[in-house]
Amino acid sequence: MPLFKTGAMLGAPGIKIVTASSFLTSEGKLFMGRGLARDLKVKVPGIDKIFGSMVLENGGHLGRYGLLVYERWGVFQVRRRFSDKADLELITFGIEKVREFAEDTGYIINLEYPDIQDEELTQEEVGPIVDTLPGNVYIWEN
Repeated sequence: MPLFKTGAMLGAPGIKIVTASSFLTSEGKLFMGRGLARDLKVKVPGIDKIFGSMVLENGGHLGRYGLLVYERWGVFQVRRRFSDKADLELITFGIEKVREFAEDTGYIINLEYPDIQDEELTQEEVGPIVDTLPGNVYIWEN
């Protein structure tokens, strides 16, 4: 079962994974304009271009990728278009990818709680999905 934390996730040790869409800009960058995704883009200049290239190779613009990890940063897909409501099917698919990655690597994984921050979804909806994650995954809320 994952551990739940509050605070500044981007400063935590381990792999940091923020929620995102699969929307690519005309420059081939992953749209990272809100919340922790925006904070990550500011903290790591160029990460939106790196993730944009990875999205293009793994599902493409508005496609499905679930989870992408680059060095110690990652994006977790919760929607296709940045303006869409979070999608429980995408979250379920992504959580499976996070679980596999966490079990295969044993790394400490810090995951932004999938879209309860903006009250798009509730903990009652998302909780049973994230509860399937192993103990080396930390689920973060602000």
